[in-house]
Amino acid sequence: MIATVQAATPVDEIQMKLFSVIGGEDPQEVIPLVDAQLTVAEREIHEVPQRAQARGAEFAAAVQTQMQTVVERFQEYHGWLERSRQALEHHHHDQLVACYEEAQTLVPALFEALEAYGIAFANQGAYATPFSNTLARVAEGLQSGQAGEESWDDYLNNFLQGFAKKIAEVRAVPLPGRAACGQAYQQGVEVLQKLQGLESLDSASLQAPLSELDEAIGLAGKVERLMAEGTEGPAPIPMTNVIISVVRKGLAGELDGALVSGFLDDYRDLLDGFWEGFERSIARPSDSSLVQQEIPRTLEYGDEHDAAVEELMSSFEKRDPAACEAAIQRLVETGNKLNESREVFNTAAQHQGQALCPGCGRSNPPENKRCEACGNVLPTESGAGSASSSFNVLSGPALEETQELGMTENVAKLFSACDNVSEGKISLGEFQNVVTEAMVGLKEFAKELDEIATQTMDESAMNEETKRVWRDHHLPHVQEVGAAFVAGLSDCEAGLKSMQAYVSEQDNEHLINGVRLVWEGLNVIHRARLAMNSNLQMLQDVLQEAREAGYLTDEPAPEE
Repeated sequence: MIATVQAATPVDEIQMKLFSVIGGEDPQEVIPLVDAQLTVAEREIHEVPQRAQARGAEFAAAVQTQMQTVVERFQEYHGWLERSRQALEHHHHDQLVACYEEAQTLVPALFEALEAYGIAFANQGAYATPFSNTLARVAEGLQSGQAGEESWDDYLNNFLQGFAKKIAEVRAVPLPGRAACGQAYQQGVEVLQKLQGLESLDSASLQAPLSELDEAIGLAGKVERLMAEGTEGPAPIPMTNVIISVVRKGLAGELDGALVSGFLDDYRDLLDGFWEGFERSIARPSDSSLVQQEIPRTLEYGDEHDAAVEELMSSFEKRDPAACEAAIQRLVETGNKLNESREVFNTAAQHQGQALCPGCGRSNPPENKRCEACGNVLPTESGAGSASSSFNVLSGPALEETQELGMTENVAKLFSACDNVSEGKISLGEFQNVVTEAMVGLKEFAKELDEIATQTMDESAMNEETKRVWRDHHLPHVQEVGAAFVAGLSDCEAGLKSMQAYVSEQDNEHLINGVRLVWEGLNVIHRARLAMNSNLQMLQDVLQEAREAGYLTDEPAPEE
C-alpha cells in the first residue's frame, strides 16, 4: 500500500486535520495550529512590504506586482483561517466542509504567489543569477545574526542537488550542446563545493566565487535555450536544425566560436552513436526485402551526411559564410534522404509485426511504447509522439515507475504468441492455448479488482459524519474509477476475442487489433487501479486517525 501522506507544511497539516475533524476528530487539536498560522499571516501581511522597502525603492518597484499579489493571498488566507477557527470552535459541520473545499484553490494560489515572489526577489541583486543573489543574501543574514549557519548549508546542498539533476537530464537529451551545458553545470557544482569550504562569508570573500557561479550558470542557461529554440528549421531532424541555427548565429557574431565548435563536435558524436546502433541492427538477419534494399541506400546517405558535417566544421573554422551555407544545404538534403529511409524501415518493421527503434535499431514487439534496448519512445502508426532518438528531441522525462504500466511476463507472452503464430513459429493450437490462458487470467484479474472495489466501498467502520463526507466527496470519484475499470476490462476482452478470431481466419488485422485493444485496456485499468489505491489509502488514513483518537472502533456500525 502507499505510505501515509505526511504534511509538508503547517498549511497542509491544517487541511488534513480539517478533513479528520469532519470525520469525527476532536477540533481542539486543530485550533492551536490555526492560531499559529493566523499569527504568521498577520505578520507577513505587514512585513512583506516592509522587507521589500528595506532593500531600497528601486527593488520595491521591481517586485511591486508580485509583492502585492502575495499580500492579497495572505489576506485571503487570513480570512480563511478565521472562518476555519470559528467553525472548529462552534462545531459547525457545514462550514468546516466549506472551508475544506475552499482550501483546495486558496492554498495552491498562496503557494504559487509565494513562488513567483521568491523568483522575483532572487533575481534582484548585485549578481546575474538567482542562485548567486540568494547566497549573497543568506550570507548577509549570517553576518548580521538574522540567519543560522544551517541556512547556508541548506541552500548549498539544495543547489548542489538541483545542478546534479540538471546534469543528468541534459546529458540524456540527444541534441548538440548537451556536453557544453553539462560542463557548465558541473562548473557550478565545483563552485558550490568551494563555497562549502569558505571560512569567511563576508562580501569580499564571496565576490569572486559568486561571480564565477554566475558565469557558469549563465552559460548553462544560454546553451539550454539554444538547444530548445533551435529544433525547428529546414531539416527534418531536430538536432540538425540546432546545428544550423547555432552555426548561423556564430557567423553573425552572436555566439563565441569555441561554443559553436563544441556544438559541432557534439553533433558528430551523436551521429557516431546513431550509426553504431544502426550497424548492430543490420547485423541481425531480416526476411524483409524492403529492408535489404534500403540498407545500402541508408549507408550511402549516411556517408553523404557525415561528409557534409565535416565540410561544415571546416568551413566554420575558416569563418567562410558561403561555404557554410553550401554545407548546410547538403545537411538538409541528406537529412531528408535519411528521414525517408527511416520511414521505410518503420514501414517494414510494422509489416513484420515489429517496431524498429530509429535510435539504436532494435526490433521491438509492436505493443512496446519504449525501446527494450535504449528506452527511446518508439514510432506509432499514427505518427503521434514519434520516436525519440538521435533524430528527435525527447518530449520530456519518463513517467514515474508507479505511474507507467510495465510489460509483465504474461502480457509479453501473449503478444509474443501473436508474432509467433503470424510468422508460423507456433501452431494455431498452441496459440489458442495462450489466448485461453489469458482469458482465464483476465477473469481472475477482474475478480481481484472487484475485491478492491468492495473493500473501498465498505462503510461498516464509518460513523455517520465520516459516511457523509465519504459519500459527498469521495464516492463520486470512486464511481468514476469503477467505470474506468469496466471500460478497461471491456477493451481487454474485445482484444482477446479479436486474437481468438485469428484461429478461424488467419488475417493479421485480428492480431494487430487484438494487441492494440489489450494494451489500451490494460493502461486504462492500471491508471484506475492507481487512483483506487490512492483513494483507499486516504480513507484508511482518516479512519486510522479517528480510531487512535478514540472516535471509532473496529466494531461495524449498526445497520440503518
